[in-house]
Amino acid sequence: MATAPSPPRPPRCPPRYWEGQDVLARWTDGLLYLGTIKKVDPGRCGCLVQFEDNSQFLVLWKDISPAAVPGEDQSCCVCSSRVLSPQNLLVTCSKCGHAYHQQCHLPPAPPGAPWMCRRCVFAVATKVSPGGGGGGGALKKGPHAKAMLSMKVVLPYQLKALEWDPPHLANRQQCYCYCGGPGEWNLKMLQCRGCSQWFHEACTQCLSKPLLYGDRFYVFECCVCTGGAESVRRLPLRWVDVAHLLLYHLSVCCKKKYFDLEREILPFANANWDALLLGQLAETPKGERYGMLLGALSAHKDRFISGREIKKRKGLFGLHSRDPPPGAPHIYGGIPPPGSHHQQKGGSRRRPPPRRTQGPPGGSYNFRRTEARCPPSAPIRMFASFHPSANTAPSLSSSPDPESRDSPEPRPPRRKGS
Repeated sequence: MATAPSPPRPPRCPPRYWEGQDVLARWTDGLLYLGTIKKVDPGRCGCLVQFEDNSQFLVLWKDISPAAVPGEDQSCCVCSSRVLSPQNLLVTCSKCGHAYHQQCHLPPAPPGAPWMCRRCVFAVATKVSPGGGGGGGALKKGPHAKAMLSMKVVLPYQLKALEWDPPHLANRQQCYCYCGGPGEWNLKMLQCRGCSQWFHEACTQCLSKPLLYGDRFYVFECCVCTGGAESVRRLPLRWVDVAHLLLYHLSVCCKKKYFDLEREILPFANANWDALLLGQLAETPKGERYGMLLGALSAHKDRFISGREIKKRKGLFGLHSRDPPPGAPHIYGGIPPPGSHHQQKGGSRRRPPPRRTQGPPGGSYNFRRTEARCPPSAPIRMFASFHPSANTAPSLSSSPDPESRDSPEPRPPRRKGS
């Protein structure tokens, strides 16, 4: 009599993860944050990690980087093997102390000379980002920027093996960008028109200005598709696109659904006018911008709702559906562009990310004992001018108007060096 096949066993927990261990975890913005493992979950191939702000999230093993243990017999941190061959030696990262087989690292690691692994190069190159007056993304000049660019030509995963949802917004493996980390398409990511993969702003080196949340008015090609440096081109915007983009960005950053045009939306737009890269609209005199925004907000009732419609102050405006503005269909390689009908009602609701680490993974970072952690600090701006609390308008940094209060929305990522 044939016996029924036994159910598949969950994967074994990698021996390098244990409760109470300090690790660096990659967040959906592509950056690394310091946390402590509270529980190992082999069934979901992840760990419950508590971050410095006391938030706890399940992080997949692929997105966790433990510190190298000094004096331990080294094995490859990718395949866990110590087997060597003349063409596949173990090489050690000079920054974090982890060992890699030459062929396990992508691109293959060179023998002999001092060398930094991919994870450390990305951690260093994305650690410091210019303020609102500078470009967005990773470092663009210097040895770390050059090393990052050379590594970005090869992805550390098989792009064709990813399992995508129908609108090509998310994949089951939670694998995006050059870093292979998790991501959320509507929160500071660009989609390559060649391969259709999504890339973190923090990992790109081609942007002249920081991204707003939901800003997809770019034609972008990744390093893999170009075979070298990235390419990016700004698409023209209409006034309805500008109004939608401003409202979406503010709604993600603030705990509000409705914003006052004269006291909040317009001052925020004026403070970031050059950084918005508005093309021909950038020539609009300051005195005419209020009328153009008001016209767009009033004319497109399918997108925007005014305070008058809900028996509130007429100067208030919000989005009917908290989704990014629709993008141009022709730039996505035949794939339908992400749209509002793919979002859950109320838009993206993302809990705030943990506090950014002060350095790259491994021995170069001084891991602090769990009981010695500092209490949560005040929110740190991601970049000065694009965060609504950055002296853009008094009404944005003061107590919100009780009429426009809504369910809480996520705060921008808290980064070191902001």
